[in-house]
Amino acid sequence: MVDATRALLDELMGRERNVPLDKRTGKSLKFSDPEVCKYALAGLCPYGLFKNTRSDLGLCKFELHAEDLQFEALQKEWEAVSERDKAKYGYERDLLELLTQLARDMDRKIVRQKERAEQDNRPRALSADDREKLDAIKAKEVVALEKSEALAEEGDVDGSQLFATQAEAFAQQHAELLKSLSAPERVMTVCEICGVFMQQLDNSDPKRKARAEEDHLQGKQYLGWKAIRDTLAAMQERMRSAPAEPLPPPPRERSRERDRERDREYDRHSHRSSRDRERDRSYRERDRGYGGSESGGRYDRGANYERERDRDYRRR
Repeated sequence: MVDATRALLDELMGRERNVPLDKRTGKSLKFSDPEVCKYALAGLCPYGLFKNTRSDLGLCKFELHAEDLQFEALQKEWEAVSERDKAKYGYERDLLELLTQLARDMDRKIVRQKERAEQDNRPRALSADDREKLDAIKAKEVVALEKSEALAEEGDVDGSQLFATQAEAFAQQHAELLKSLSAPERVMTVCEICGVFMQQLDNSDPKRKARAEEDHLQGKQYLGWKAIRDTLAAMQERMRSAPAEPLPPPPRERSRERDRERDREYDRHSHRSSRDRERDRSYRERDRGYGGSESGGRYDRGANYERERDRDYRRR
């Protein structure tokens, strides 16, 4: 009631109605604002599902939720965002991690609850009085069997059959009494969805049994955990059928990826610079070698020419 009243006042007078005039920002609310519940935007906020139950998860770290009047507009704003940009915000990834952890915790609780139910459903130990009652019936059964056998030896078939029938009746009475005395006060089962204990009822009162099952299926814990499991299953299926494009990593992972990319770029630049220096050095060495050979060649040809000219002059 208090939350609904506050939401109504926020809708009519604005969220800054209690803020002094000189400190009001006048900004409109956006889905990315820190007070808006990102779990609710992505599909489900589990923190409001179990208030005043044993599954209460406590308070959500966000303030504005689906029951607030402004949330519908924020939800539409979020739904208008492209899938690629939604992945960058990471709201769905955060919700998936939260629901996965909650479901795992509940599954572990269900295992513990079943172990406890198995202990409670074991037969009760018999008291001394219970054993005395059972022994008395057993004794009557034995006597009836002995008389039946004796009459059979005497050839009294009808008498033998009569006591045999009595012996069977005593045996049945003994079995039924043993079952009722050793049976647990109640047999408990555990809900596979929410881990709640449920009393197992027989079919002697079908209306009562049906009413108990309906009450459980309409209970806050069952509905809340079913919503968690259904939302989780839908998100997992959607991600399996989505394109192979991965979700962006968390901020810490993105920072490490940028560092690795920077290192790779530095290595490429260093390798390229080293290769350029090596190529320049090779060009310089080739230039030196080529120039020396050419100069020497010109000098040798000039000297030979002078010698040939001197020889020709002497001959003349």
